[in-house]
Amino acid sequence: MPAYRKWVPTVLKIAVLAVVVVFIARNIPLKLEDITSFMVNANGRFYLSLILFAIFLMLQAGIWVLIVNASLSDSGRLAGGTTGLPMLQGLRIFIETQFGKYIPGGFWNVAGRIVMATKAGIPLDAQFAAIIYENILLIAAALVYAMMLIVSLHIVPLWVGLLLVVIFVVIYLFYTPLTALFKNLFVRASRWRFLQRMIGKMTKSFGGVEMTGSEVSLTRNQFFVYLSCFLGSHFIMGIAFWMLTNSFDKGKVGLFYAAGTFATSWLLGLVSPLPGGLGVREGFLVYFLSLKLGTETALQISVIARLWNIMAEVLFWVIIRAVSMLIRREKVYET
Repeated sequence: MPAYRKWVPTVLKIAVLAVVVVFIARNIPLKLEDITSFMVNANGRFYLSLILFAIFLMLQAGIWVLIVNASLSDSGRLAGGTTGLPMLQGLRIFIETQFGKYIPGGFWNVAGRIVMATKAGIPLDAQFAAIIYENILLIAAALVYAMMLIVSLHIVPLWVGLLLVVIFVVIYLFYTPLTALFKNLFVRASRWRFLQRMIGKMTKSFGGVEMTGSEVSLTRNQFFVYLSCFLGSHFIMGIAFWMLTNSFDKGKVGLFYAAGTFATSWLLGLVSPLPGGLGVREGFLVYFLSLKLGTETALQISVIARLWNIMAEVLFWVIIRAVSMLIRREKVYET
């Protein structure tokens, strides 16, 4: 193996980290002394909320691993005693690529996940099915909390919320034909030449792989079980954000109001041209929180919330790295 292959991955990781740090530093309007002052004076509720948010991210990553393995099972790739993607390895892939969302372009986290999962032996068909299902379920779960918020604020009438319930019922009743339509679209998309070329470039360094166009999908029970999992994980996220807002001691918001505010801001941030929904999400956080806490406090919380989000991702990464190192040491000791 040429010597450069040993240090190129490390150099690339350092370069990605540098880009992320520079991007964040330029777009978060906080000075170093402000951040230091806040961390020194933050109370225990802030740090507990940080831990809860890291748990939310771990749950989100864990659900993605479950969806990947369910997709593998549907494609027949789990036959012969294969266990699929191990949970710890899946969590590591998820968090190590998560920081790519802060790189201009908005797709580097997904691209990185595809590359790392392909190296782990996960076929592209299962990966793409998992990514599509993950995003559909994430948006559906966030939409539930967002609808609760905007209905309670009388931004939309109650019948709009009831319409969302009807849509879920229709999906449940007609899941089989809808899945057949989804499979057909997925197979067609997998044959697009530009997609094949892009995948080929990403996986060129380890031989290159192609999508086979197999029909991969979740069963109805799997779909709604994972939707319930995302609803539960979003509730933990809501508790974390609720604790964050109340840690400022400048007024209180309700638990479901906090959960709906964060979920709604995340949804609306999807239209942001900047990576990670930067700017749009903070703007809507200010809007909804200012209705309860005032504009000045809402603005402060929105800025700290971005930093809080990044800190939780770093905490997640540190935990996974530490667990991986401990397991590696145990294996070396046993041998």
